[in-house]
Formats: sequence, structure tokens, C-alpha cells
Amino acid sequence: MNALTDLVGRSIEVLPTPSVLIDVPTLRRNIEQMADVARGFDVGLRPHWKTTKCAEVGRMQLQAGAVGLTAATAEETLALVEAGFDDIFWAYPPVGPHRVETALRAARRARVIIGVDSVESATPLARAAAAAGVDVEVRLEVDSGVRRTGVDPDDAVTVARQLALMPGLVLEGIFTHEGHVQGIGADAERRFSVGTAAGQTLADVAEQIRADGLDIASVSVGSTAGARSAPGVDGVTEARPGTYVYGDENQVAIGTSDPADTASTVLSRVISTQRGEPVLVDAGIKAMSSDGSMHGDGRIGTVISGCGGVLATGHEEHGFLRGSSSLKVGDLVRIRPNHACGLTNMHSHVFAVESGIVIDVWPVLGRH
Repeated sequence: MNALTDLVGRSIEVLPTPSVLIDVPTLRRNIEQMADVARGFDVGLRPHWKTTKCAEVGRMQLQAGAVGLTAATAEETLALVEAGFDDIFWAYPPVGPHRVETALRAARRARVIIGVDSVESATPLARAAAAAGVDVEVRLEVDSGVRRTGVDPDDAVTVARQLALMPGLVLEGIFTHEGHVQGIGADAERRFSVGTAAGQTLADVAEQIRADGLDIASVSVGSTAGARSAPGVDGVTEARPGTYVYGDENQVAIGTSDPADTASTVLSRVISTQRGEPVLVDAGIKAMSSDGSMHGDGRIGTVISGCGGVLATGHEEHGFLRGSSSLKVGDLVRIRPNHACGLTNMHSHVFAVESGIVIDVWPVLGRH
């Protein structure tokens, strides 16, 4: 890291490429805007940390009013605990010995809530927690339409009742990921309607569980595409958007993020113009990730520097840039990634920049 920190104070033009740049003024603006959204809805904000995996960003989010952070993996959860964060929601079923052991290890050092979607996914954790004399808070995941993990809403009361009876577990609340809202695309009115419906589904399930005699505190929704709809439903208590903090091309494409609100870009350099079109750059799929594009054209990134064009496809270390034939070998381009979360996981560090100058280097933690 010493060689990298030597770059602090220097222009981005001297950075090794490909590198991830985080525009700090834009980042801070995004953090404040979403904090204002959550305050407007009177819900807690628990951002999904997998978008950044940077302790520095997590601290900024807490300073702006977030109640805690959300993690997706065992490694992220432990990284947050090691970095001193003490209120974490691990929104993933604790299936397998490693996840169970991680949950107990983390729960001894911080408040860690674990997401489960069935008795089967909760049983090993319950047994281990009871044997260790530890009570672990859990949230029941409810499927509000994404059709991934999550109990069917009609079965939620039954499963919640069973979870509440399991030694070693404390049923803290319920949650959903309304990821299907993003799939609606650029139709803002329909996105709002689908997001609201997801929030209403979860609020209704919460009322049914309470009517059954169970006291649950949290009713948590989570997505950037649904962040201005699902948390506005009466009865929802928490929002967990993630991508908003950096923004990305997919959010720009569907209209949930303004191009000017994209804090994360990849700095890349032209390495060959032998083909004329496409131009070859040093940002391939190892630099960008291969997350799909909401544009539907297969691109893996969009050029935002003056030359225009798209990163049409990529090999491991080679990116194929189309629409930028005026570029010369050695030229720098900045590329907006399709998906900020996938991009982050490809890199060991990011460069925090302001006005084209590196102001810090942030390690990327929990990269698994």
C-alpha cells in the first residue's frame, strides 16, 4: 500500500490503469441525498455495504445518520466487525458450517442480525447458538416478487412462529429485497407502483405476524431502484439501498440515478489501435466485471470522458471500445461501470479523488 499512498496528492493521470476512481464530493452528495430520503419517510437507513466494501464510506454513511450497515457475505460481516462497526445486518441465509461459525463469532463482538428464509436455513445456527449460550437475532426474509430467496408471504406467519420458538434465536423482524423493481426499467411510474406494492406486501406480513402474537421490531426493504417507493409504505421501518452511494450505468439507464451522481468510474488507458475500430483499452472483465447492462446491448461499461463510446465487450485484460476511434495509444478514458457492486469486488483498493487529484487510497475489504 505504501507505493499507492505515495500517489496521494498527485493527478489521476499518473495512476496505474485500470484503476477505480471515487469522486468524493459526488459520494458525499449521494450519501446526504439518501439520508434525506430516509428521514423524509421516517425510516432507518441501513445501507448495503457490498457496494463499496470500504470502511471509510461506511463511516461517512453512519455520520450522515445511517442506523447500521448491511452485509452479504461472511467475509464482509467479519470485515465490518474488525473495522469496529457494531450494528450489522447480514442479509443472507447462514447455510454451511463456515457461515454458522462466522455468525457466532461476529455476534460475540457486535450486534449482528442474520437473515433466514426457512426453518431449515435457521436450524444449524439455532443449535450452535444454543450450545454456545448465545442468543442471535434473526430476520425472516419474505419474497415480495423477486423470486429468489424468501418465504412466500402466505407462509410467513407459520415460519415466523417456528423461528420464535427456536432456542438460541431471537426473531427481530422481517425483510425483503425488492430487486424486481430494477427490472421494470425506465418506466418511473411503474417502478414506483411495483416498489410500493413490495413495501405493502412486507407491511401486511408484519401485521399478520403481530396479530399472531409475535412482537417484531424491524420491517426492512432494500434496493436502490425501490428506495423512493417501498420505504414510503406505512409500517415499513427500514431501508437498505446500496448502489445509490456510487451510482452506476444501470441506474442511469433506468433513471434512478443522474449521470452527474455517479461517483465511481474506471480509469483506463488505450493500449492498441491496430484494428481502428474497436480501440483496445486495458480495462477488461477483470477490471469491470461482466455484469449485464440494462441497455440490452451487451456493453460492460460506458465511456463518460469526451471521446464517447461504449466498452462493448471484454476479455480478461482487454476491453473493446466502440465509438471512440479518434483515440490514440496512451490516451486515458473514464468508464462508468454497469454495476458498482460487481466492480468493487474486482479491485483491492480504490482511489478517492477530488478535482482530478488523489486525496486518499481506500482498501476494499471482504472481497469474496
